[in-house]
Amino acid sequence: MKTNKIYGFLSLIMVALTIFSCVEDGDFAVPNVSVVEPDITVNSSVLAIQTALQQEYNSTGDITYTFYENEDNPTYVEAYVVSSDATGNFYKKLIVQDNPENPTAGIEIVLNQTSLGETYEVGRKIYIKLDGLSVSYDDGESASWIDPTNDVLGKYVLGVLAGDQVDDIPSTEIENHIWRSATTVDIVPTSIQLADITDAHINTMIQLPSAQFLKSDVAKTFAGESSDEYDGFRTIFECDTEATIQLQTSTFASFKSNLVPQGKGSFTGVLSKDYASEFLVAVVNKPSDMDFTDDARCDPPVLECTGTVGGSTILLEEDFESISSATALTAAGWTNVNVNGGSTLYSSTSFSGNRYVQISAYNSDESPLEVWLVTPEVDLDSTTDEELTFETNTGYDNGAALTAFVSSDFTGDVTTATWLKVDADLSSGPTSGYNSFSSSGSINISCLTGKLHVAFRYVGADNGVTTTFQVDNVKISGN
Repeated sequence: MKTNKIYGFLSLIMVALTIFSCVEDGDFAVPNVSVVEPDITVNSSVLAIQTALQQEYNSTGDITYTFYENEDNPTYVEAYVVSSDATGNFYKKLIVQDNPENPTAGIEIVLNQTSLGETYEVGRKIYIKLDGLSVSYDDGESASWIDPTNDVLGKYVLGVLAGDQVDDIPSTEIENHIWRSATTVDIVPTSIQLADITDAHINTMIQLPSAQFLKSDVAKTFAGESSDEYDGFRTIFECDTEATIQLQTSTFASFKSNLVPQGKGSFTGVLSKDYASEFLVAVVNKPSDMDFTDDARCDPPVLECTGTVGGSTILLEEDFESISSATALTAAGWTNVNVNGGSTLYSSTSFSGNRYVQISAYNSDESPLEVWLVTPEVDLDSTTDEELTFETNTGYDNGAALTAFVSSDFTGDVTTATWLKVDADLSSGPTSGYNSFSSSGSINISCLTGKLHVAFRYVGADNGVTTTFQVDNVKISGN
C-alpha cells in the first residue's frame, strides 16, 4: 500500500510538470480585474429619492415609496460609497452620498450580501437603478407620528418592499440594481460642528475637527463591555462646544475589544441614527478614522480639593424614602427646575422597596430637555474635611446625560449661579433594561467654604439622548 501511494504521488508530479512545460514563459493568463464603465444615463439623484418619499407622504401619509418599473425609461442615480464592512462595523448595507465633497443627501442601501467592501470600497462611484426598489423613512417617532417633512432628523433607507417595510435587496437581484463605475475618488468629509447638523448630513461622511472620548469612557473598549449587547455606545465629546454624539460600534466589529483612544484630535465617521432611529450616532469604518493622538485633552475643569476627607458630622443626608412626590421634594428644600419651561422634572420613584428620584427625556416631547435638581443649602463654615457622595443608576443608556456640580453662589436661579463640575463616577449602561446603583466615589469638597449647593443637571432630548438616570443617597459629611 505504501508503494502505491508513492507511485500515485509521482504521477501527480509528472502531470503537473507536463502541464507547465506546455506554457511558454510570459504566457500565463492575467485575470481581467478592470472595471468597464457601464453605459448608463443618470436621470435622477439621491436627493430626488428623498423628495419622492416626501411627496408621497404629503399626498397619502405613507412613509414608504416604491419606484415603479419603466422599461422604456428606467430611473438611474449615481452615488459614492462612504461605508465599508471590512472591519465588520457595517453589515449588509452600503451608505452612499450624492457627491464626494459637500454632499447634499445620503441614503442607506440594505442588501442581502456580505463582504461588500471588496466590491464597493469607500470612494467607489456606483449607479443605482431605482425601478422596483422602495425607500422608507424613520425619525424615531411612534409610527403614527413619523413625518419626513418635520424638523426631527430622520433616516432614509433604500431596498425592496416586504409588507409595509423596506427589506434587503435579494442577493440575486443586486446585479440588476447596482453597478460599479470605473471611478474611485477620495471622499472629503464635511467638517462640521454637532450643533449645525441637518437632515442633509444624515448618511454622509462628517468630520469633527477637535473631539475626544468622554472622560468616563476612556477606560472602556469600543464594544466589548459586559453591558454591550448588539452595539456598544461611547460618547464623543466636541471640544469647542462640549456637545456630544454617540459612537456606535458593532459587537461583531474586529476592533470591538480595543480600548478607545485617550487623546483628542479629529474624528471622521458616517453620520446616521441608531437602529430605532431615536438618536444620532456616528459609525467609523476603522479605528484610525479617529486621529486622537494629542495627549492634551479638552476636559472641562472640575473641582480639585486635596487632603483627608470624611467624618461623623452629617451636613446633608437624603435617601428620598420619605419623599413620594415632586411637591414633597420641593417642600424638603430641593430645587427641581426645567430651564426651558417644559413639564418634565425629576420624579419620585420606587423599586423593590427602595425610593429614589429619576428623570428621562424618553417620550418627553422636549428637545432639548434640561432639568436641574439642586440640594438644600449646606453650610461648610463649621466643619472641615468635607466629603460628598451619592449613588446613580441608569436604564436604557444611549448617552451621557447627567452631570454633577457644586456652587457657592446659588440663590434660586440655576442659570445665573456659578457651577463647577465635580469628578464623580456615574452609572452607565445597559442599552436595554437597567443597571444597579453604584457609588459616585469619595468627592473631596474640603477646599470650599460658606454656603454650598450640589446640583444634578440632566441634558437630553426626545429623539436624542434619553437615558434614564436615577439618583439616591446624597450625603455630605465632615469633621
